[in-house]
Amino acid sequence: MTDRVGSSRPACATVDLHADLLWRTAERGKDPWTVCGGEMLDLPRMETHGPTLQMFTLYTPGDRTGEAATAYAERLHGIWVSLVERGGGRLAWVRDRAGLLALRPGAFAGVLSMEGASPLRGDPDLLDRFHAMGVRSLGLTHNPRNEAGDGCMVPDGERRGLTEFGRLLVRRCAELGILLDVAHLAPEGFADLMEERERTRERPPVVSTHTGCMSVTPHRRNLTDAQLRDLASTGGLAGVTCYPPHVAREGREPSLDDAIAHLEHLAEVMGPEHVAVGADLDGFDPPGLPGGADTPLVYGMIESALLARGWARGQVDGVLGGNALRVLVGVLR
Repeated sequence: MTDRVGSSRPACATVDLHADLLWRTAERGKDPWTVCGGEMLDLPRMETHGPTLQMFTLYTPGDRTGEAATAYAERLHGIWVSLVERGGGRLAWVRDRAGLLALRPGAFAGVLSMEGASPLRGDPDLLDRFHAMGVRSLGLTHNPRNEAGDGCMVPDGERRGLTEFGRLLVRRCAELGILLDVAHLAPEGFADLMEERERTRERPPVVSTHTGCMSVTPHRRNLTDAQLRDLASTGGLAGVTCYPPHVAREGREPSLDDAIAHLEHLAEVMGPEHVAVGADLDGFDPPGLPGGADTPLVYGMIESALLARGWARGQVDGVLGGNALRVLVGVLR
């Protein structure tokens, strides 16, 4: 796909809070160090177009449980280590605050996250182990139930909040400097997480790495305005997604304008300093949003769209990366 005017790498540092490149590599056997035609992401295009810092997730499918879930997350971790090594220094692995502070526009770096706590199998020692392996963000659930609590797709009437293990993870993440992510968490678990956070000494920011707004698109995966205000009250963030079912508005073909509508609603409810990007690229099949919005060109496209709508340059820079860097610097050790 060719560049469009305003679609190249933005001048500011850019951060994307969620991409499923490692899962797609495992499932489809693609080589991310080659340009992958027909795929959303590959490392050469990301290096050229951004982001400066990408959060790469260890996502474990719901049919992997127990030791199989741990093994799957370890497999994705191994893929990540191999990609960094094969890059010969081109792809940096950020694991601490010093690494974040060393980033400059034009850099190419990654942070490891874990989407869903099923690989931890209810064992807090495994959280410490994955932290030692470089994981710096944790989403307690994906869509289904696991040992930490219920995901957002557990049926109404069956959902419950966090388990005792889930509450323990909230406390331990605060101690270790692991960013807590509420994406995919059921509303009951969201409330429990916010309550448990208040009991920690650190009271760290909480984020939703990739989300839409319930009041714009009423999808059960999206967050209500009250939840968004709760995130902002922690000093945290919501990263706008480009996943079509979460941003498409009724009666319309999904487009980048839909994602921008969610982004602007986030800014209205939370304040622009609490808005980020978590495009969820490679988490769904192309074509997604048309015109390059399902490739690394999306960051330049968001930049152009917000500037055209009259956003201040500093606010745009914050959404594209500055806000996320501020939160990550405050959490990582």
